[in-house]
Amino acid sequence: MGSQSWQVRVRASGVGSGFLVTDRHVITCAHVVEGAASAEVTFAQYPALGPYEATAVHTGQWGAMAPDHGDVAVLELDRPVPVAPARFAAVGTRGARPATRLTAYGFPRGYDEGILGEFREAGDQLIAGEWLQLEAWTSHSPPLAEGFSGAAVVREDTGEVVGMVTARHSAGGGGRMLPARAIVRYWPGGADLLPVPGHSFEELRALRDLVERCADDVTPEAVYRSVMEPLTPLPPPPPGGGFLSLWDVAWFLLTEVEPPPGTAPWADFAARLADRAKDPDTRQALYAWAADRRPGTPPREPRSRRQPGDGPKWSPILVEIERSGADRDAYLVSLYAIRDGRASLVASDTLRRAHLQEYVGERLDHAFRQIDREGDELIAFALPRDFLEEPVDAWCTAPDDPTPLGCSSPVVVMDLSRRRQSRLQFKLEKVWQRLDGTSVPAWQRVECGSRENPAKLTVRLAGEGAAVGYGSPPTTDRARELLQAGLNAAMPVIVWQRSGCTGRHDEAAPADHACAGARFLDALQERLGSLPLADLPRHVRDVRSEAYLADAPDEHWATGLTLLWEDPHLFPEAPVPPQSPVR
Repeated sequence: MGSQSWQVRVRASGVGSGFLVTDRHVITCAHVVEGAASAEVTFAQYPALGPYEATAVHTGQWGAMAPDHGDVAVLELDRPVPVAPARFAAVGTRGARPATRLTAYGFPRGYDEGILGEFREAGDQLIAGEWLQLEAWTSHSPPLAEGFSGAAVVREDTGEVVGMVTARHSAGGGGRMLPARAIVRYWPGGADLLPVPGHSFEELRALRDLVERCADDVTPEAVYRSVMEPLTPLPPPPPGGGFLSLWDVAWFLLTEVEPPPGTAPWADFAARLADRAKDPDTRQALYAWAADRRPGTPPREPRSRRQPGDGPKWSPILVEIERSGADRDAYLVSLYAIRDGRASLVASDTLRRAHLQEYVGERLDHAFRQIDREGDELIAFALPRDFLEEPVDAWCTAPDDPTPLGCSSPVVVMDLSRRRQSRLQFKLEKVWQRLDGTSVPAWQRVECGSRENPAKLTVRLAGEGAAVGYGSPPTTDRARELLQAGLNAAMPVIVWQRSGCTGRHDEAAPADHACAGARFLDALQERLGSLPLADLPRHVRDVRSEAYLADAPDEHWATGLTLLWEDPHLFPEAPVPPQSPVR
């Protein structure tokens, strides 16, 4: 299909073929130039151009891997060539089914001007995970011989390069072809040239450059396993020695792995690598690359009774923290940006508890980049039940901003266990549907020192409202049982003060004794009891700021206020992230 003017003859330690891929670069086999300081390159279709001197600038992993693997060399010419370079077929293009005529231009002994051979792929099965087998198109076709090494294998119908000849068989006229995607495995620079469906050259080039900056930050196998462990069975790495580099992992995920619907392993790879990148600019750029290429979870259907303009428009960020199982102090933390009803993973890692605050603070900015700018931010922490007392609203906003997070943004917590129970999520959605068409509900109180039966408390709360304040924090077995009663009642709003009540509640307490828990519940009713529950996170941020700025913060009723606030409509179930090693 037209003149293949980019075909070249390469003379170095031996004679072989090659093909021009840029105005200065030629691809050939590494064994053609092995041991030679330079090579002479001439163009088969343009002998008048004269010879070009070339230097091998890349030889892949030739000689350092399994026998004959990585037989790729890239030559740089001493000056640009006024010839259009070869054009690669897109990854996934096959020449075997149905059979497609393939051609290769070689320079065997006695054919200084070259000779054209015709071939077909014997099948799609890779030999030793590296090559495809070529066989002669007909019994009269010129066989592969010495001098064909490095020749481009070209689809006759399109003129596109699908691979490179690397070896001949001693009989039958066929040999081996290295597919184009394998060439780029050994030469990352080829990512600029080989089309990958669904990805532009610009984004592949950006990923390649970022990956190269992280070459010393993590081993390839560790990143691959952290991305692919959720898949069963785990797709094996390439044969012949495993992964060569971090780029090899990225390219494998882009071209060899068939991802489950709704997943993007290449984006997970970039986010995992970002978590381990030492350079802050590289880390941020990798997070951004990953964020732009995530499909997210399927959007939720809007609630039928919620009308446009009803209540605030939230742009949520979800932080899930759960026990990893790696050891007693291992937690899997995952950040998601939620937009248009979809949850997209921003970052995820397994950490010690002491490192969680720093990790979240460093990565919240990447989540803000992805949420809807028209809404107000809402940061929700989904926590294990025994973690609900963690003062996440008091965490620093960012590494360079010590402002309490709950003063700079609305911050709520959710019970991770309840988020995973479909029965309670269903009930929560029904409660919010009821609230959408009603006035502000009455707040319920669970007094400090309450002796109410937890099961009966669940029934009472479920029938009387949607918001409850607790006079005691869940720091004792009794208080935790009462809190669980509120969670089981599908109460979307639960509030308590972390400092708790230190007063007496027995019959010997003075008549004028003022219980701190009672004072908290009174103030809660006075300041927040008349407000719509959908607006509550914003108002709680305001009272937290008021308490933080008070002359005596320890005496302010809202100091240490925890707001458990959950609307399932805003927080679709996030995809379960893969585990990763504890750091």
